[in-house]
Amino acid sequence: MSRFGIENEDVIREEVQHLIPNNTKKSQESIWKQFMEFCDEKSYNIDDKDISTLQLAHVLEDFAFNMKKRNGEDYKECVVKVMFNSTAKQLQKMFFEKYNRKFDPFSDVEFMKARAARDAKRRKLQKDPSKRKLSASALSNEEYGKIIQTFDEDTPDGLQRMFFFVASHELAWRGGEGCEARICYFLEEKDNMGNYTGRIEYNPVFSKTTQGGSRKLADSKWLIPNIGNAKICPVRLFKKLMEKGENL
Repeated sequence: MSRFGIENEDVIREEVQHLIPNNTKKSQESIWKQFMEFCDEKSYNIDDKDISTLQLAHVLEDFAFNMKKRNGEDYKECVVKVMFNSTAKQLQKMFFEKYNRKFDPFSDVEFMKARAARDAKRRKLQKDPSKRKLSASALSNEEYGKIIQTFDEDTPDGLQRMFFFVASHELAWRGGEGCEARICYFLEEKDNMGNYTGRIEYNPVFSKTTQGGSRKLADSKWLIPNIGNAKICPVRLFKKLMEKGENL
């Protein structure tokens, strides 16, 4: 009797597939289907063993920046990362299994522009509050509301505390950024005609003392009106702060 098992390659592969959660399989299939639809619309033929690695990189670069929902809207920035990475892995797997070709979209220099396009699209979407990833919050909605109730916005200290508390939640600040924030980092946004848009732009480079800013904070983020709850509307609170001016 043999000491070792006798299972063949097909059985081993089947068992390996069983380890992959069904939700992961469905997600991969859905993402690949969308990528195929993208290729069809753009007339890209990726199922060609003679296609060059640079051509594949160009397809991924295009997909990274131009992927859209069926209704034409952009995905959230975190979804762009997931879809790009999943597509790249499946493309890598397909070419190895079908054509015995090896490449790594996550490290090869040929795919540098594709990775940069992914990062650029994510950075662009991070500037849009509706497309940013919602960070995990240590507070429930009930706890958040209770903290808000402790601030008296009719007092200078209470108004400032309330604004920065709401802004920290809306802008998903991390510890260092929140500690360094100043009122001078915020400005009411204007369009090209000089009209106010109703949004508040946040950027540390607005401060003369931080010209150039830290690179991780150099891009703007925006506070938008909270139509559903005026009490915690960051735009309203900021305007109230500005009205107080030197009286704060």
